Amino acid sequence: MSDQPDNQTDSNRRLGDDRRLRPTPLLSKFSLVGRRFQIRRDTDFLRGRYVDRSNGIHLAVILTLLIFIALDAASTLYILSHGGTEVNPFMDRALRKGVGWFLLIKLGPLPIAFFLLSVHRYFNWVRFLMYGLTGIYGALMCYHLFLLFRIHQ
Repeated sequence: MSDQPDNQTDSNRRLGDDRRLRPTPLLSKFSLVGRRFQIRRDTDFLRGRYVDRSNGIHLAVILTLLIFIALDAASTLYILSHGGTEVNPFMDRALRKGVGWFLLIKLGPLPIAFFLLSVHRYFNWVRFLMYGLTGIYGALMCYHLFLLFRIHQ
């Protein structure tokens, strides 16, 4: 007869505290090497939970947004080199300091944005913001295409 309870054997005994007793923090050791892509419990969808990474349509939308931002920077510089003007006063001030400052301000936050959008995938307000920004930058890309077409007419 064993001195262990029937429901606990050596193979399923936990070492240390049960990590499920507290929610996963925003930054943890799993942020770069974690394997959690989705929430498994229905109740967690209601309040939002962090995941380690994104996949599927969510990842595609994040990448689309980041590509739109990079294309916005490139097309802005091209349009400016052909006589255009920057209408955003903050970015205009950065451009007056130099193209390097403009690119740093425009593209520097992208890795952080990618990470934050990825781990906050199940927060409704983040998804709303992400889809809204993608739509705004998509419309901006259409406007830039119009301007580029006019430059080359």
